Amino acid sequence: MTKTQKQKEVIKRFLSFVEEVFPQYEIDDYGDGGRINFCPTEGENDDTIEFQRSRLDLCVFNWASFQAKEDCMVMEGMLNIIQKEVEDIEV
Repeated sequence: MTKTQKQKEVIKRFLSFVEEVFPQYEIDDYGDGGRINFCPTEGENDDTIEFQRSRLDLCVFNWASFQAKEDCMVMEGMLNIIQKEVEDIEV
């Protein structure tokens, strides 16, 4: 797999994980190809978690709720696992 193919695979697997495990977040893709926001269906906009596609990185506001920060940490943990799995794929 090329680097681009691996990145696309990581993003695909990660978004599937978020849809399955975090149904309380709506996935908002701005269509610019750069970032995806996970917006809580209930709660504050400050609890939005942002995913940077190019860097495969997550961030949340410092003033977000404790739950949003915890959810972000769980997402980061799974993102790291997915990255490792995809990196280990031999073609």
